[in-house]
Amino acid sequence: MMAKMNVVFVLGFVLVASAFATDLSANDCEIDVEECSPVYSSFLSRSGKTVENDLKQFTSQLVDKSFHFLIMSSAFNKHSLDRPGFEKLYRKISDKAWEDAINLIKYQSRRGGFGHLVQPNRGENYGKVLDVQELSSLQFALDYEKTMAKEAHAIHRKISHAHSKAGSNGGDDVYHYDPDTAHYLDENIIEYQSGVVRDLAGYIHNLKQFTSAKQPASDLGNHLFDEYLAKA
Repeated sequence: MMAKMNVVFVLGFVLVASAFATDLSANDCEIDVEECSPVYSSFLSRSGKTVENDLKQFTSQLVDKSFHFLIMSSAFNKHSLDRPGFEKLYRKISDKAWEDAINLIKYQSRRGGFGHLVQPNRGENYGKVLDVQELSSLQFALDYEKTMAKEAHAIHRKISHAHSKAGSNGGDDVYHYDPDTAHYLDENIIEYQSGVVRDLAGYIHNLKQFTSAKQPASDLGNHLFDEYLAKA
């Protein structure tokens, strides 16, 4: 009986030791007090901080998006256009992007990173969003949301099991698989994106029916659809 217990103890010790050996950061704090930080998994410097850098880039894109839609919102609030429904829709998208950016900076800080902004890869001319019409603005918004959704999916793919290239001992998995970041993206970014993409696509097809060339009163169609957005 004692022999069996000794074997179990030894096996347990080996399993724990192998786990710590796989993740070289597991006992860094015990070795050096300067290494005591909340940083682990994909936020480790040994991983090249690729996910942390991706989150910084995505955060900057969210800030950029917020200003794009804020400007477009103001364009629909001009006296010469006066579309309060479209103004409300794009202001809501702008505010959500700003809120997401702030929360993503907080999340990076919680994980031991520093969520400063960087130059976004997606460079747009802000003047472009001032010269818009009702239908074309929805098309622009849908393309923008899809681009952001693809960016979020690309980051999620890096830290999910689906993209894992771990060896038999899981060594390569230590610095890339990060379920906490994946869960954050799922709940706070990706779920919202799928919903807003669906809504915008529906708006486009509905408005197209109202304002098609076959309709004699396309201006009235724009007005009625704007009233619908204002009440939505």
